[in-house]
Amino acid sequence: MRTALRTALAAVALVGATTASMVPATAATSPAPAGSSACVAATTIPSVYGGGMKVRLVGSADNGASATLLDAKGHAVATVDQSRPTDLADGLKITGVLSAKPVFGQRSQGGTTPWQSTPFPALSADCTLHGTLSRTLRLDARTTAQIFKVSADHHQARVFQGGRLVRFLDAHSRAGAALFGNRTLVLDPVGGTVGWTGAETAASPRPGRYRLANGAIVELVRHKGVYGARLTTSHGTFPVSYAKGRPVVLQDDVTLVVLGADGTLSNHIYGKSTQKAPVYLGA
Repeated sequence: MRTALRTALAAVALVGATTASMVPATAATSPAPAGSSACVAATTIPSVYGGGMKVRLVGSADNGASATLLDAKGHAVATVDQSRPTDLADGLKITGVLSAKPVFGQRSQGGTTPWQSTPFPALSADCTLHGTLSRTLRLDARTTAQIFKVSADHHQARVFQGGRLVRFLDAHSRAGAALFGNRTLVLDPVGGTVGWTGAETAASPRPGRYRLANGAIVELVRHKGVYGARLTTSHGTFPVSYAKGRPVVLQDDVTLVVLGADGTLSNHIYGKSTQKAPVYLGA
């Protein structure tokens, strides 16, 4: 059973047997440039095969490192990633595919031919796992979440489906969140979690006003290609929060809203046995 304790308009602590405190609605932030992503870094390097071939290196907090061999026309020839980190036939491998500092190796011949190593482009600090494992949650038959403690008020999580990393969460001074499939997971700075299924908007979201099951209103906006949301509840209207490459969390003591970087809205109303998707009211 969860108990909500209201301490101030935008300073909320939720305490209970299964969920620790959640941070308040985030303060107003400026949108990032269109297409920016806080937790993906990529670069292209020459292939040892020559002839105009290249390798595209992508580091992702959500999916780990991947490297794709491209021919002279830019067509993919082979890929190594977390599901297949080594491809001896094509001379590709990744060392530390889910680590903070993965390294790509390539060679044009087998046997004792040395590997040519290239570090992946670095991710920002809040997109790199550096805590110690505190517990593992089983969300369903195929999905687990590993919760990591960095400090007393800083936690991170990795979500795995079928053994593959699919999402990364960082909660430091504000909640972190992830949307994957029809599931939403929120992690707070002290390690508490709230998870639910369904209750999200459909693909290709429309800017405008949405009503939640408890009467709260969420206004979805878009500025320079970046989605933002403003939450209005019985406590008042919170500032707009922008999802600059990562989901953001807005909330009061009974309303929890997650905005994805693609404009998806997902909500959880405390005390409701069934969660319902936001209803579009129009622009």
